[in-house]
Amino acid sequence: MKMHKFLSIILLMMAFIAKAQDPASQGTVIKGLVVSDQNEPVPGASVIESGTTNGIATDMNGHFSLKVARLPVTLVVRNVGFDDQTITVSSPTTNLRVVLTAASKQLKDIVVIGYSAQKKANLLGAVSSIETKELSKMAVTGVGAMLQGRAAGVQVTSASGDPRSTGTVVIRGVGNIRGMSPLYVIDGVPAIGNTGFNINPRDIENIQVLRDASSAAIYGARAAGGVILITTKKGSRKERTNVDISLTQGFSQGTFLPKLLGTPEYKKAWAAITPAASGWDESVNTDWVDYLYRTGKEQNYNASVSGGSEKQNYYISAGYRRVDGIVINSWSERYSLRVNSDYDLGKRVKVGERLNLYSYSDNPPVITGNALNAYALPFRSSPLMRPKNPDGSWGGLPAAGNYNGGNWAAYVNTTDRRYNALETEGNIYIDVEPVNDLHIRATGGADLTNSMARQFEAKWYVSGQSNQPQDNLRKQSNLSMAYVGNLVASYSKKLGDHEIKALVGTEARKSSSDDLSGSIYAVSSAYSVPAIPDAFPVGFSESSALSNVPGNTSGRSSDMNYGSSRMLSYFGKVNYTYKNKYLFEANLRQDISDRFAPSYRTGNFPSAAAGWRITEEPWLKDKFKALSDLKLRTTYGSLGNDGVGSYVYIPSLANYDKTQFNELPGTGAVSGWGIGRVANQNIHWETVTTFNVGADIGLFNNKLNATLDYYIRDTKDMLYQRSLPPSAGMTNGHNASDSYILDMNLGKMRNTGFEFAVNYKENFGKLGVEVGFNAAFNRNRILSFGGEKLPIDAGSAGEYWSGIVARTQLNAPISQFYGFKTKGLIPDQKTMDELNANAQSKGAAYWYAAGSGPGDIWYEDLNGDGVINDQDRTIIGNPLPKMTYGFNIGLSYQNFDLAAFFNGVYGNDIYNGMDGYYQSIYNDFNTTAQVFNSSFMYGNGLTNQPRFGYYANNSFQYDPNGNYKRISDYHIQKGSFLRLQNLQIGYNLPEKVLNRLKVRHLRVYYSGQNLFVITKAKNVDPEVGFSGANSSALAQGIISAEVYPKTRIHSFGLEFGF
Repeated sequence: MKMHKFLSIILLMMAFIAKAQDPASQGTVIKGLVVSDQNEPVPGASVIESGTTNGIATDMNGHFSLKVARLPVTLVVRNVGFDDQTITVSSPTTNLRVVLTAASKQLKDIVVIGYSAQKKANLLGAVSSIETKELSKMAVTGVGAMLQGRAAGVQVTSASGDPRSTGTVVIRGVGNIRGMSPLYVIDGVPAIGNTGFNINPRDIENIQVLRDASSAAIYGARAAGGVILITTKKGSRKERTNVDISLTQGFSQGTFLPKLLGTPEYKKAWAAITPAASGWDESVNTDWVDYLYRTGKEQNYNASVSGGSEKQNYYISAGYRRVDGIVINSWSERYSLRVNSDYDLGKRVKVGERLNLYSYSDNPPVITGNALNAYALPFRSSPLMRPKNPDGSWGGLPAAGNYNGGNWAAYVNTTDRRYNALETEGNIYIDVEPVNDLHIRATGGADLTNSMARQFEAKWYVSGQSNQPQDNLRKQSNLSMAYVGNLVASYSKKLGDHEIKALVGTEARKSSSDDLSGSIYAVSSAYSVPAIPDAFPVGFSESSALSNVPGNTSGRSSDMNYGSSRMLSYFGKVNYTYKNKYLFEANLRQDISDRFAPSYRTGNFPSAAAGWRITEEPWLKDKFKALSDLKLRTTYGSLGNDGVGSYVYIPSLANYDKTQFNELPGTGAVSGWGIGRVANQNIHWETVTTFNVGADIGLFNNKLNATLDYYIRDTKDMLYQRSLPPSAGMTNGHNASDSYILDMNLGKMRNTGFEFAVNYKENFGKLGVEVGFNAAFNRNRILSFGGEKLPIDAGSAGEYWSGIVARTQLNAPISQFYGFKTKGLIPDQKTMDELNANAQSKGAAYWYAAGSGPGDIWYEDLNGDGVINDQDRTIIGNPLPKMTYGFNIGLSYQNFDLAAFFNGVYGNDIYNGMDGYYQSIYNDFNTTAQVFNSSFMYGNGLTNQPRFGYYANNSFQYDPNGNYKRISDYHIQKGSFLRLQNLQIGYNLPEKVLNRLKVRHLRVYYSGQNLFVITKAKNVDPEVGFSGANSSALAQGIISAEVYPKTRIHSFGLEFGF
């Protein structure tokens, strides 16, 4: 109801504004067509009656129909990238033809980079652009999805279907051993955090991705992982008020969901483990996948008002999005409000603001580790158990039923999770031109986020094996604040063949985070858990602290964390152009960060670039008519990274509880104070240097465009958190087994790569065609560990696996899979006896384990000692793709349009930690029909699938050989894939119908996301980066049970404006 009232008010306001702008009902209709000087239709051009607000925008094919009160009349036609055209119409006409000339004889694109605007033709860095027309064909929910497969060198990994997921964006490979995130700059102001989540895609005008150090250098320390520039929409000046509405409804379905055994097959599978099992009610046959998953629903509503006059322009939008996830009891809700405006306070002073309000409320799915999460729960549930009994109580199995798991229906339905947040983000600016060609601009911005999370687990009971014995409550609140301000002076001058642009500026930034959390176990029944509000309460405070909640005092805990950081920066940039063909650029930025000790706080990061527009040379300009543009460019520059926590250079003490010290004979427990943090006074800036050489090519009046780039990027003095053993005399927690984490600089990494992109656009009569392809090849290598030779191990394949999965070592790529190589399966007992005999001849009892036998994995003995142990582990796979790519196809015919976007990777491996779920049975698991393919089980001989144990001496010996516990290349799969990520088919109502309906445009469309994927991977979606249990650049490509299945989304939309 709240959402409907919200939209009703917005629509009523917009209708009122539109009515106020409606021209006289009597008059003359002028019809015509607006085309470019390349004879291409210009959609979205403004056709305005001079001196009034009466106007209209051209449709997708460049047509317009405008009613005027009287003739003659003067029409002003304008569009971004073209010179305005003024035409006087003296008599009625239905075939007026207006030709717009490109604003420059060069490439017409203008991009805003480094606090200033530049012609795309004169850019020297590696920059990818995504424009409004492309964005309008994407029914996506975040910036990451907009970039996926559309920009060379930008890898976006979306491994989860969680409604809250935004994907992981990596530019030009993994930048360091901790991973780098790009800097988001919104409307010229560096954003505070990862804004792929908190900006409405409908508000975005265009996106630029800066991939090299030269183009990103002006943004300083936070730009080491690349820069994503987002420009939001604004109204056009001298344009009537436009109201635009978009409505979308859709549904989602899980992909790669397992098909588990029903009761008859389940009984057969367990017969190999417990032949004498009895007491099962075989009339029950619960499909737990069907119970725990559902068809999700999606709603997305957006409305905007935009326009302007001679001295001002504005854009106001509101949005609402609701997603009911495919996992029961999971949903996400968003409200957004944006206000953008600009005003002229005279001829030399401009002011403006950008304000974004974002409120969201989530009920996330059950994900508390590999055992209790959305993907693993169906496997941990028996088909013999009902979710609920006929009397309404939770279903269960008696202990005699040989089932040790719980009723996860009870757990999911009685656990209430809620996350609420309100984010206010915005900036204001003033731009003054004191003299011609000199601009001074001051900008101030802030980002305030107030969030609260709560989880309540209600008690329930089925049996001793299946129960939640007490009510548990956890709460957390966080207040994050960030402020940024900059002052920039820019000067531009053209003197004959010489053009100079220069700017200098300073920027200050401060951020802080205040976090309070607490938990209490065995909450008293006297406590009534308050309802979580649908919208986050403004001015929320922890007045109802957990200390007031009655319950078990011994089960009460709380924690508080506060951190802040500040940075002061100075920067400058100079661009010089000679005869519009020789291009030079130099940048220098100095950052001062309080995250380092005073002697290491200052970092200086220079860059330089040069380019040659060969097509401007007289000896080439008129000789190759097909060559529209050819530019060679090269850049070199450095960037810094201060990505460590606050205060790492300041020592501290910590209180250690009794687990830290052994109890003396005859005494009680001992606690005391010890080293909490060791100060690293020498930690300093991580530095990223990049060399880039590239070319931009335009053919056939720039209908065919291509870019090529080769780069070498070195990261030295990498910031890393090193684990120290407890023997070092300190720990990182209250348990003696915890390792202390020491922040330090460690080693050097190199990424080299080649990127190219090609786009073609042409009209063949009424048929419009646009195709594009991009690809990137990246190679990563660790060059040093700062003199150390020890490798770095990381990663887990799941709760039942032993050993690490990934190793990072010298002269090799980061995060290589590390484990045992295999030679297939042990074929028979004779072979097993020979392996054991060889081991015994060398002094060992067994080749691997006493229970190893036929049908088990045959591990390679790499060191030749006759025994399989940790010394036989080696590199067994590479999760880094050799190539990432994407391509798009766009077609339009009359009023129909189609857009398809594909993306994929090639040449990488994935580690499938789900094999144990699909091919074996754990002690309380269900499984799939693949279990019946196990070697030497269920009447089989040798197959291509290892056994998961054997029955002997009245008990089942589960996997003594570690087939589904040990990390080996048996579980390595090819990770290459091609995915149809987005397909949209639309229809625009013809002009005659629009005139009858009195609307400016109306479009209906179907949109599909993740419609299919082509891959050799089995049982799992191959798209995986580093997330979930392995949220580290050191542990990539690992598929574990801690995942929310990806979804396939079908939606239908309506867009109209008046």
